[in-house]
This record gives sequence, C-alpha cells and structure tokens, in this order.
Amino acid sequence: MAETHVISALTAKRSELAGLAEFHQKEINRITEEVRVLDSAIKLFEPDYRIQSIRPKRYQRKNEFFKHGEAQKLLLDIIRQSDKPISTITIAEEAIRRKGLELDKKQFSAFKSTIGGALIRYRSAGIIVETSKDKGISIWDIAK
Repeated sequence: MAETHVISALTAKRSELAGLAEFHQKEINRITEEVRVLDSAIKLFEPDYRIQSIRPKRYQRKNEFFKHGEAQKLLLDIIRQSDKPISTITIAEEAIRRKGLELDKKQFSAFKSTIGGALIRYRSAGIIVETSKDKGISIWDIAK
C-alpha cells in the first residue's frame, strides 16, 4: 500500500493542476465570448465580411530573462570573447554571471532553454556555427 505522504503529495498536486485547468478554461470561455462579440460587431458594419479570413495573431510569451535584442548582443559577445569554441552550458553560465542573476534549478533550466533556442536561431541565420557536440551539448563559434 502506498505511503500516506505520497498520496498526500499526489492529491495536492492534482488539486493544484485541476484548479489551474479550471481557471484557464474560464479564461478561454471569457475570451471566446469577446471574440464572438467582435465578430458580431464586424458583421454589423460589414455583413458580407468573411470572419474566417482573419488570421489569429501569434501569441508570444514575453521573455522573462532578456529585453528585446539583449540576448543576441550578450551571447555573441560571450562567444566572440572566448578564445575557443564554447558550450551552450558555459555560455548560459557566463550570461547568468554577467547579468547578475541568481537562479534556482528550474529557472536555470528555463534560462538554458532560452539560450539554446537563441543559439539555434543565430545558427540558422549564419551568425554562428555548431562546431561539435560534447556528450550531447553543442559547442559554438562565430561563423567565419
């Protein structure tokens, strides 16, 4: 039979997630109703308007670690100032040091993912190159 503390922790987590899902479902319902009202207003002014032609605007969550354009400058400076190709983790650690951040394990993981995504975008743009991998971790350098 399962330990009482395990069941207690699992039921607490389930309760938390169910509450979060309920909150977001109410928010979805509210927003959906607002969209319906806007659709009606558009149709009031232009009865033949094709509402389906309105594409949803892409929602992008605000980056909690960097201001607009800050990441690129910081990360490229770190890579340029390194005397040899540098790993994603080392770049992330140096960025944390330079920004003066104190992150817990979960925040560090999110920060590292942000850095990794940025580095992949810079590689796609031809700004940096992935020179190799060490135990699954990418090693980066400035493109020549």
